[in-house]
Amino acid sequence: MDIHQTLRSYVNDKQEIYDVLKDFHCHLEELYKECCDSVFGAPSKPCDDSSIYKIDLIVTHLHEHLNVGKWSEVPENKRKAFSAASFIKCSLLLQQSKENVKQALECIDKGFLLGIPLKENSNLLTQCASYLNDDLEKSNKKELTESEEVPCKRVKYENDFWNIDANTISVIKVPTLEEFYKNYFLKEIPVIMQGCMCHWPACSKWLNLKYLLKIAGGRTVPIEIGSSYSDTNFSQKLMTLKEFVDEYYLKTSKDIGYLAQHDLLNQVPELKEDICIPEYCCTSRNFDDDNLFEPEINAWFGPEGTVSSLHQDPKDNFLCQVFGTKQVILFAPTDNNFLYPHEETFLSNTAQVDPLKPDLDQFPDFAKATMYKCLLNPQEMLYIPPKWWHHVTAIEKSFSVNFWWQ
Repeated sequence: MDIHQTLRSYVNDKQEIYDVLKDFHCHLEELYKECCDSVFGAPSKPCDDSSIYKIDLIVTHLHEHLNVGKWSEVPENKRKAFSAASFIKCSLLLQQSKENVKQALECIDKGFLLGIPLKENSNLLTQCASYLNDDLEKSNKKELTESEEVPCKRVKYENDFWNIDANTISVIKVPTLEEFYKNYFLKEIPVIMQGCMCHWPACSKWLNLKYLLKIAGGRTVPIEIGSSYSDTNFSQKLMTLKEFVDEYYLKTSKDIGYLAQHDLLNQVPELKEDICIPEYCCTSRNFDDDNLFEPEINAWFGPEGTVSSLHQDPKDNFLCQVFGTKQVILFAPTDNNFLYPHEETFLSNTAQVDPLKPDLDQFPDFAKATMYKCLLNPQEMLYIPPKWWHHVTAIEKSFSVNFWWQ
């Protein structure tokens, strides 16, 4: 089975892919149908430049629709259309040339990042991406060696940590579900939990960059560029995981790059198999609520020195440290007024004050806040209750996974 037949074999419902543009402009729908016919027509034949031109027009048009107004208000049908069109473009690129695997994979990843799964073809993009990444990996002869690693500068950060005047977060070992629920969850008290991640395959596998790059090196991911998302120098760009590792994780760039708060484990299901959702995420303050969902899972991967500004989240949170160490500074929700949240809606959950270098002339009430601190070491989980403020600094290369639930 060749590459085109393999990708088409992942399609469960061909008609669903044809129909995603039915409610769009009739001329656009006609062009899209021609592109679909080129993909699903039998037998498959090399596509010409006109087919690539047509699908480019469609994908560009849909992308412009996705960027109008607030992202949360983009209609689902437009995001589904973008997902389906991304699959068609990927297929046409590969029909044009088998050398277009890298472009095709980038196209599929953009469909995953900006689109949403189709109803009958829910796993189409993830299956295609996994297959193309494997194909790309086979053709990539360059091996990463341990000598390419850069030593971490941990001692300096540790000295800074012990000089911080703050209360220390408690540490407990493998609490029972009942202990966690009664003593920390219901009381909304942060705590470090040890021994709860020892069974994760990720804790050993992800230490090997060769493994991560084999599984996901060719995948396109969003990277934050800058010292912190709340700074004026902050920007984002899309790049492959391998490009990120070469340029930022191994520090060939003077800028800081961070794969932060990204749904990487759903994008690359092979990595999700290496972690386990903590059983503690089944806890709830209202078991009668019918609107309970699976935890949201995010990946945080980067070099030493990455910073998440002081902010709060509305949900219960486990920050799980796969490898590396992070310094976490926390404040209770009762200290809200002492932390000077931004007035803009977009940053209203983020404090203006830097807890490590507070400007007391500009933020005098910060002196009234009660600070808590901890070092989160490999294979430790930090429970962060809802609305607790937290500031996170990576003191060495690290990979974290967090779970939000309610």
